[in-house]
Amino acid sequence: MKIQQTGHSFWRGFLSRGTNMDFLVVGAGFGEQHLTWISECPGARVRLIGYRRDGDRARRLAARFPGATATADPLSAITAGAVDALVVASPPDTHERYLAAGLAAGLRVVSDKPLAHDLPTAARLAEAAAGHPGRAAVSFQWRANRALRVLRELCARGELGELVHLDLDFRHDFLAGPRTAWPWRHRWETAGAGALGDQGVHLFDLLAWLAPGSWAVTAGTASVVWPRRSHGPDQVACETDDVAEVLLGRDDGAARARVFVSRVSTGERALRVRVQGADGSAEVSANPDDGSATLRRHPAGSSTDFGPDPMNPYPGLLSGDDPVTVADFTAGHAAQALVEQALRAGCDKPISH
Repeated sequence: MKIQQTGHSFWRGFLSRGTNMDFLVVGAGFGEQHLTWISECPGARVRLIGYRRDGDRARRLAARFPGATATADPLSAITAGAVDALVVASPPDTHERYLAAGLAAGLRVVSDKPLAHDLPTAARLAEAAAGHPGRAAVSFQWRANRALRVLRELCARGELGELVHLDLDFRHDFLAGPRTAWPWRHRWETAGAGALGDQGVHLFDLLAWLAPGSWAVTAGTASVVWPRRSHGPDQVACETDDVAEVLLGRDDGAARARVFVSRVSTGERALRVRVQGADGSAEVSANPDDGSATLRRHPAGSSTDFGPDPMNPYPGLLSGDDPVTVADFTAGHAAQALVEQALRAGCDKPISH
């Protein structure tokens, strides 16, 4: 399958006419973050919040956004033409039904990461989006982080010399401990992956964004820290990875990379990216809670602090003037392919502790 990169001229043209864009956001969990981002963009309005199970939460969210209502039937709203744009932030195994319907209805669509729960689904979505140029994007919000954008510029300008090694590390504690609020995250069928889908897909996208080229996984290991968790009164058998480490190489043979993710790092929340070049290195250490970050360069020994950053991808997405920040479905498919390679390299058989 050959997939063409898509542009963003449609988004730019739509808003340049001064027309408001009405959004349907599917998913009352991480969808809350998308609601906040959208509400910060002039001309963008939340009209509907779709849910599958938690209607009370969806209605509470709708009450925070003037003119928004909750719906248990987002597919009908999509096909009825009730909105101009669709955001899908529900579990990965539900993405295709909504995104495909949105594209078919002529809507502008945004998928939360990962694009899908498996590679064949991601490939179908990327192919479908190729037939609707400029109408599909994936919310890889770390591309909007100011410190990481500066790091990308250093790499692109060759200030570090030929890139030799990239080390990407994302540790979080949202699933530390024996309880879970999201049983679906622990099943291959619904999540597609564990920490690799939650966090690793961000790092795979950043890797290709910082150092373009054809990357491939060479080795991978993973662990399940809590084989059984409690969800209220129920017990959840956990299949997907809580911790994973992946090694990669680029097709030019010159660069190597390491990706490490953990969603059980008690008391620790940080994303770190270190790039080693032939002429120097640079490192970004970022706080995923508020987007603040520090960029350090060597051998210069310089350090630059960046304050809180909402990492809102929607201004660039809606204006169409920021192709560096906006990731299309082709990028989502590419990141999904590396997740799949990591699983085939051994991460699909995590060690249980």
